[in-house]
Amino acid sequence: MNALVVARKEFDDARRSRLLWVLIAFVSALVAATMGVPLLVPMLGGDPLQGLGAASEFAAILVPIVALVAAYLALAGERESGSLRLLLGLEPNRRTVVAGKFLGRAAVVAVGVVAGFLVAGVVGWVLYGGLPLAPFLGVTALTAVLGVAFVGIAVGISAATASRSRAMTVGITAYLGLTLLWDLVPQGLHLVVVGAPPGESMPAWFVFLQGLSPSGAYSALVMETIHATNADYPGIAATVSPPAPVYVQPWVFAALLVVWTVVPLVVGTALFTRADLN
Repeated sequence: MNALVVARKEFDDARRSRLLWVLIAFVSALVAATMGVPLLVPMLGGDPLQGLGAASEFAAILVPIVALVAAYLALAGERESGSLRLLLGLEPNRRTVVAGKFLGRAAVVAVGVVAGFLVAGVVGWVLYGGLPLAPFLGVTALTAVLGVAFVGIAVGISAATASRSRAMTVGITAYLGLTLLWDLVPQGLHLVVVGAPPGESMPAWFVFLQGLSPSGAYSALVMETIHATNADYPGIAATVSPPAPVYVQPWVFAALLVVWTVVPLVVGTALFTRADLN
């Protein structure tokens, strides 16, 4: 049994989760609603790109919840129930199981996120009478990548923990630390170092610290994607006090998303391969 066989089973199991699809529908509805916000603020001029940016900021908070719910019990739940020993008895080694569970859960989240954004895109098209296709597709793809990154984090957590309660506790802590609370660190350091809150032009180290989290890296890449299709919107470099150093280039934030996907999986797999499942 290879990883793809395990992935297909995981995909089938995960897509039957009513809670997961309710969450995806909830995210779709809120992202679609957020996309229409510029129409409610006259000074924004009803710009669909601003609506897309607002929707992405909302997605940066909500999509990690979907990913964590989809994957935090991938291994810990079966390990606690004892069904994991049955799966391992069918041939696959532990690394294959972790890889297969990641691939299956990541596919479910990516499909769900893309479907949700397509629904939101239809709503945006109706509201604005059109929607710039290239930035919309770019932001949709980036949001799916963000979901996959948090699946990697969740599966890594699940592989490293022995019970549902521990996986849930660590998962909630990871969500709070990487999404809701992360910005407090660079904001606090900026206040201490500069003596004032961040303004329109920020130190490069501040932008880099913001982008160290998966959600922060995603937001930076969304900004760059919209800028690439419309120069009137600032890219990453425009927010940094010149000259912009290499560590705030878009490829750095793309690499950070890959790191957040892979490293938790590697650490979780290493702990899982040495764990006593009896």
